[in-house]
Amino acid sequence: MSRTAVIVGLGSRGLGVLERIVTLAKLTGPDAGETVVHVVDPTCGGEGVHHLDQPDYLLLNTTCAQVSMFPDRHSVGSDVDAGGPTLFDWVTERGLRIDADGFTVGTRGRPIRECDFLPRRVLGEYLAWFLGVVLDRAPNWVRVVWHRGVAVDLADGPAGGLVVTMADGTTVTAEYAFLTTGYGSREEVDGPGEERVVPAPYPVPERTADVLPGQSVAIGGFGLAAMDVLAGLTVGRGGRYVTEGTTLRYLPSGREPNVLLYSRSGLPCRARPQIVEFGPAYEPVAFTTAAIDALRADRGGALDFDADVLALVLTEMRVGYHRCVARGAGTEADLVAELARVGSPGLLPLLDRLDREHGPFDAQATFEGAAGLLLGDHQIYQKCLAGLLRADLAEGLLGFVRSPVKAALDVLRELRDTFRYVVDFGGLTPASLDRFTLHTMPMLNRAVVGPQFERHTELLALMDAGLVRVPFGPAPMLSWHRPTGRWRVSSTRLAEPYSTEVDWLVRAHVRPPSVVDSTNSLVSSLHANGWIRPHRPESPYVGGIDLTPDQHPIRADGTPERRVWVLGPLCEGTTFYNNLVPSPGRYSRPVYDAHRCAKAMVGR
Repeated sequence: MSRTAVIVGLGSRGLGVLERIVTLAKLTGPDAGETVVHVVDPTCGGEGVHHLDQPDYLLLNTTCAQVSMFPDRHSVGSDVDAGGPTLFDWVTERGLRIDADGFTVGTRGRPIRECDFLPRRVLGEYLAWFLGVVLDRAPNWVRVVWHRGVAVDLADGPAGGLVVTMADGTTVTAEYAFLTTGYGSREEVDGPGEERVVPAPYPVPERTADVLPGQSVAIGGFGLAAMDVLAGLTVGRGGRYVTEGTTLRYLPSGREPNVLLYSRSGLPCRARPQIVEFGPAYEPVAFTTAAIDALRADRGGALDFDADVLALVLTEMRVGYHRCVARGAGTEADLVAELARVGSPGLLPLLDRLDREHGPFDAQATFEGAAGLLLGDHQIYQKCLAGLLRADLAEGLLGFVRSPVKAALDVLRELRDTFRYVVDFGGLTPASLDRFTLHTMPMLNRAVVGPQFERHTELLALMDAGLVRVPFGPAPMLSWHRPTGRWRVSSTRLAEPYSTEVDWLVRAHVRPPSVVDSTNSLVSSLHANGWIRPHRPESPYVGGIDLTPDQHPIRADGTPERRVWVLGPLCEGTTFYNNLVPSPGRYSRPVYDAHRCAKAMVGR
């Protein structure tokens, strides 16, 4: 007896599936027969989008001690092979260090710390090394076959199996398929002025190579991708930062363009703390799975996030805030005991009392992040935005452990799996899922998935140097001005309107994958042939694939395709927050998903 599977895509998701198949087949033993795993990927190197040739100023948004490809008991129970190093352990074992510029990793500079955000290139090297470990640990009854190329179709094969067609016409046959294709891209609509639009941020800096020194460029977005594009246009062009006393200054190279930033919300992201230190795992008292179960029982099914769930989230943020205040006073254990004693009936009165004792905390305003935003004229707005950045950086100096505000916001990250419990597999009504995708997810991202601390200190230095301006306020209007061959960017929310023309627009936002308008040939083919369908076909906001709870795609006729599993960003909408790397020492959703899907295949 034997089994054959094909993994399409070998980034961290595909690697996780490969490791699980190898380990589970190894634990099962040779009596179950040979397992053949075909891997289809452009490089088959394991690095995925973390290319080994990208510049070191492009950093991860996860600290190196929080990255590990080695499954542990928290996610897979007893089905583990020998463990292995976290990314931090791996770089430390190799004697790697961080240079004086704060991002270049090599043999010079200071030792790497557990809380450092390392270059994505380094993660790519770690992933490639991990692939070698998996192959070295594979028993002789597991065989891996490599197919370097791009998959463009998946169809029925002989004997009830599957056949994958590659771009060069070659085919791969297997009984089962795992689709871990990552983000891919979405079709862009052509229109006037598109020749002066950079439609996507990556790869950096190649995407903005046509932007000349001294030209003006408007970057759409305040998030991670926008900060990467900004780094490519500054440090990537030879500029550098220097510290003079306590002030960070930018020394231009003369090759930079003039940059203007804008976004739909007009609100800055919250930066990660300067030192990312995590305390013990947070135990919720309000936003719990039991509370969600009670709501579902009361509502009789799917929930409305704003009407049913948001109040629990805000209450939990209040708890996180006051726990941090108590931590600073040395009384957190007493407060935790009191929270347990009063239970749900006494929780809100207790928090109201703590507001009176510690000072009021507005959880909703903190979550939304709009408090204090001034929209008078473009100068008032820019000055206000800089002030919000500085205030957030001051909280970031204290970190999650000592800043009550950061602690309250970190509840949103700590309880990400509870958000999943709310959203996944039809947990919200269709209308609520649309609102959650359009409004709540951006707020969550601004709150806890913001740029590194250093990125915002650099942004302020660039603003002080006059190389970056942020004058437009929320949701500016973009229009192509044909007579000048330039883009006009005009405020829509400032009391005193502001408008200017720029040479280039950069769309610095990574749009989630979409089944309907994907430029990924395999996804497009599967959709066209009825093998997959969108989770919410009538929604302009939710574009991901429709799945069963076992990660099987649902075909256009409503039947599950049980020979195929889909994992990663294409699942966004059916499941929540699929863009993350595995973490050690705690339950990790990417590891768990890879495990349960691989185990289902091996068990067959």
